[in-house]
Amino acid sequence: MRHGTICALAALVLCQASIPASAGNCLSRNEGFELISDTVHWAFSIRGGTDCLQGLRGRAMLINEIKIVEPPAAGTLTIAGPAFFYRAPANGSSDRFKLEVAGENNRMRGTSVIVVDVSIR
Repeated sequence: MRHGTICALAALVLCQASIPASAGNCLSRNEGFELISDTVHWAFSIRGGTDCLQGLRGRAMLINEIKIVEPPAAGTLTIAGPAFFYRAPANGSSDRFKLEVAGENNRMRGTSVIVVDVSIR
C-alpha cells in the first residue's frame, strides 16, 4: 500500500469519526456512473442544518481524484477520501453542486461528472 493511499484512508476514518450520527447514505435518486466521460444526476432531500456523507466508489472502481467542479450555492461541501460530505444550511429550499470523478473502472481509465440536486426541508 502506497503512502498516499494510507493517508487518504486515514483522512476518511478521521473524518467519519467526527461526523454526527445523522450523516449517512441520503441519496433518494442516483444513477450509476461508469467513468466513461458520462454525466449522471443524483438527488437527495435533507433537513436544514444536517449532514450527508455519501460514498462514490463502485465495486470494480478505483477512484484517483475527485474535484468539486461547481460548489454548492448554500451548503458546504468537502471531499473525504472516496466520498463527499455535504452540510445543509439551516434554512433554504434547494442547492446543487457538481463533482468530477477520475479513476479506473473495469481496468479502463476515465472520468464522470456527477450533478447533485439537494432539496432542503
